[in-house]
Amino acid sequence: MIRDLIDKNLYDDALSLYIEMVKDVVFPDDFTFPLVLMACSSIVGLREGQQVHSHLIKQGFSIGNVYVQNSLMHMYSSCDKLHFARQVFDEMPVKSLVSWNTMIAGYSKLNAHVFVPDCRGLQDAILLYALMRHRCISPDKFTFTVVLRACASVPAVLEGHQVHAHVVKFGLESDGFVKNGMVDMYSKFGDMGYARKVFDEIPNKDLVSWNALIAGFIRLGDMGSAEALFRDMAERDIVTWNAMITGYARSEHASEALALFRQMQAEGIRPNAVTIVGVLSACSLLGALSLGMWLHAYSDEHGFSSNEYVSATLIDMYAKCGDIGKAFYVFERMPYRDVVAWDVMIEGFAMNGRGQEALRLFERMKMKGVEPDEITFVGVLSACSHAGLVDEAFKHFESMGSEFGILPKVEHFTCLVDLLGRAGRLRDALELIETMPMNPDSVIWGALLSACRIHGDIELAECALQHIVQIGSDDAANYVLLANIYSKKAKWEEAVKVRQLMKSKGLSKEPGCSLIELAGEVHEFLAGDVSHPQYSNISTKLDDLVRNLKAAGYVPKIGSALRDMVEEEENALHHHSEKIAVAFGLISTDPGTMIRIVKNLRICEDCHCALKLIARLEGREIIVRDRSRFHQFCKDGTCSCSDYW
Repeated sequence: MIRDLIDKNLYDDALSLYIEMVKDVVFPDDFTFPLVLMACSSIVGLREGQQVHSHLIKQGFSIGNVYVQNSLMHMYSSCDKLHFARQVFDEMPVKSLVSWNTMIAGYSKLNAHVFVPDCRGLQDAILLYALMRHRCISPDKFTFTVVLRACASVPAVLEGHQVHAHVVKFGLESDGFVKNGMVDMYSKFGDMGYARKVFDEIPNKDLVSWNALIAGFIRLGDMGSAEALFRDMAERDIVTWNAMITGYARSEHASEALALFRQMQAEGIRPNAVTIVGVLSACSLLGALSLGMWLHAYSDEHGFSSNEYVSATLIDMYAKCGDIGKAFYVFERMPYRDVVAWDVMIEGFAMNGRGQEALRLFERMKMKGVEPDEITFVGVLSACSHAGLVDEAFKHFESMGSEFGILPKVEHFTCLVDLLGRAGRLRDALELIETMPMNPDSVIWGALLSACRIHGDIELAECALQHIVQIGSDDAANYVLLANIYSKKAKWEEAVKVRQLMKSKGLSKEPGCSLIELAGEVHEFLAGDVSHPQYSNISTKLDDLVRNLKAAGYVPKIGSALRDMVEEEENALHHHSEKIAVAFGLISTDPGTMIRIVKNLRICEDCHCALKLIARLEGREIIVRDRSRFHQFCKDGTCSCSDYW
């Protein structure tokens, strides 16, 4: 009867029947205990499992019966109590291969959570396998499958190659599951040559092997090879689609991710929570709010919104699309909020210029007893920067170590440099960089360089760029920034030299690109772009905007070193990508509708000045997310960044 109930997945009923059996003083035997422990494993019933453990000790089954002991280990492993399972394992006088496999699998399962990687249990799995071989226990295909997965996840490259040699030694290299494990392992090592070699030797390739190889190329950022394999597949499952969509999103090929998602829908493949997270990430990159809202409704309808990772990604999507109200709505509806949810919401407030709200949320987080992590403090310090709270920022910075034992990283120092730069304390920012406990990177020097642009400090800007070059960073944006600082101070010769230096290094400024979503379709505009089907109407609107701007007192910010090309420079300014996108938004939406733009570069001074005026003249709110931060241009002609970016 107990076995029958377990076969029907009625685990609680099976346990109830066992309790009746004990009450009737019917003594269990060595068949009863494994069944009951199986029921405890299935419901993750630690309390019930421990009670059964005490029963079997009373009945004399605590040692000697390998079958019962293996079931006991499996129960503790299922309840994530590996120290109890290991205690049972160590006390066994005789261990079967199943005993070793059960314990190795238990360690391999521990901390194997895809979102929270932790190598300790996986390393124990590898060490236990080594002990097993030392005692001359012959592994089987199940052993190899588990150990290969552990080696892949650590990653343990040397041990992985040794396990591969053992696979050959025991004649299991032709087993499909073992082959798939090796493909996955070498892919996670980034050794795609070995992975492809093993893959090509599999006679009847299944989806697991295809997916493992595709995932390996995606991890290396080789989306071309991943896509070629994807196209060659005769059959694809949801894992394949998810890997490709997530790979495109992570490599910032968001348009391709959305196109693949639409193809997936057309082929009748139903998305799952992993799909939703991948597509929402692509929406965040593109600012595709309409599609993000549709995915939100789809998640609610199909029960995905209860998934904490879907909820956190929804918050991130709304925040990065500039709809912080909806982001907070999702946050407040979450039944359970882990530290990731709090981090995403705090960062969302900070990036949208809501520094005070981010700090209030941080205090609420602590009151709820949620322990902050290093990412939390990046959001908190960023919020202080947006709110101009220098003293409070340093107070939180000090609390990282004193209250929470978190060592600050370069990202935290970057936030402080940004904060000091915003406050005009450039020398203090330089001193902070020079006294950091770690070597500063190009990002932190770039933050100082940006502050020099705002405050016109040429000497410090030259120092910052010199350090950036010494580090080996050749980001053209930094050279352009220094050239513009020179131009702003009318130091034309110095500006020309910087441009010539860029040319000698083979550097060119990345073309400006702005995205705007209308009616679920993302429109992309490059600087000077004339390719859009509605360009004639866009050009007419741009001309109207320029006339109205000049009538309102607008003077173009000519920042070029080429003084004899003022007219051409001014015309180029009027056709920056964000201005084209805004003009398109104005002619394509009803009056009063908010316009949202996503730009790949930092917004220039001229566009920032022009968009403040356009927002006031057109009576529109315009949100621009550039490479650095959000700019919410209000109808009164102000910007949320307080003219610091």
